[in-house]
Amino acid sequence: MKFLLDFLFRVLQLFTEPYFLAFLAVVIIAVLKRKNTRKNLRVGICTGLVLMIIFIGNGFLGKLTSVYLQKSYAHVSDAQKTASQHPVIVVLGGGVVDFDNTEKLHTMSYSRIVTAYQLYYGYKKNNLPCKIVISGKGRGRTSEAELFSENFKKMGVADADIIKEDKSMNTYENAKYSSRILKQMVPSEIYLVTSGFHMKRSVSLFQTFGLNPVPQASDFIDTEITVFPNSYNAAFTFVMLKEVLGIWQVKLYNSLVMNG
Repeated sequence: MKFLLDFLFRVLQLFTEPYFLAFLAVVIIAVLKRKNTRKNLRVGICTGLVLMIIFIGNGFLGKLTSVYLQKSYAHVSDAQKTASQHPVIVVLGGGVVDFDNTEKLHTMSYSRIVTAYQLYYGYKKNNLPCKIVISGKGRGRTSEAELFSENFKKMGVADADIIKEDKSMNTYENAKYSSRILKQMVPSEIYLVTSGFHMKRSVSLFQTFGLNPVPQASDFIDTEITVFPNSYNAAFTFVMLKEVLGIWQVKLYNSLVMNG
């Protein structure tokens, strides 16, 4: 059952890829033309494709999706950040880029580092204990957890305060493997640091494993409403649509008790 659902969602993910949608439209039009299907139907499909490109490229769909994914995490109370006495900050990896045979963290990883460090520093300046769990193996030679750790140490985070979870390859595994570490630590509060568009799914998965983290969004993405479609709007819209699909998958699997 789970295998079939995994396959189904992988197929559905294709519909969040612009090139696949364009290819699919071309194939459908070609098949209809070969079968001498009415010209009106082919024109209708072409019109639908053009309207979809406009709807996605002009930022309108992206704007709606951005609000759905991120609005809940835009404002965080300062009091919330100092209410706990023995907190743990969980930072999710944001990817690794191998450029000219040198591995560096992906751009959005640095906003996560900054946000986590701000939380950490807030406790340390008041002489309160605080740990950072870095979650992520990634697909590079060096794990995301290790690269994050190197950056944190350069910023002054004590090595003893850094815990590396370097097995996870995706958000589901982030939650799975981090939860094992956290349940052994029994923190008074868990702060979850990741990008705003990624937060809703991340929180849901951590809740699946019996944790209730306090979300701390490190960055946000949005689109601009424009008269003419542009690649900026399209790129971020497709990224967010893929995330929405991932949220639906988590909810379905939880309802069927297939996560965990």
